[in-house]
Amino acid sequence: MRELGLRVGVVGNQPEALERWAREALLAADVVSSSASLGARKPDPAFFRGVVDLAGAAPSAVAYVGDRVDNDVEPARAAGLVAIHVRCGPWGRLQRAPDGVPVVDSLAELPETLASLA
Repeated sequence: MRELGLRVGVVGNQPEALERWAREALLAADVVSSSASLGARKPDPAFFRGVVDLAGAAPSAVAYVGDRVDNDVEPARAAGLVAIHVRCGPWGRLQRAPDGVPVVDSLAELPETLASLA
């Protein structure tokens, strides 16, 4: 992702303890946060506004990748972010992305998918 000049963030509906773990694990992420820190849980629009604030970019310049259409993809799109549906886990396979939403079967496909959107 960074080879494409992109910043990487890890932000989801998680407690502060998991956010703390992610920071201490030194994940290859520029931004690590959680619903606990943002004070809002997905699909609340305030969560996605918080993601945009953390990114320090316009909503249209922020991609949000998630496995749940109802909790990730649709609310991210409604907030003006680029939504990408990752088909992993039960929700990723059970829910179908709306037309026009990029779909990946693994996070390994993200760099190519994001490059194609630029």
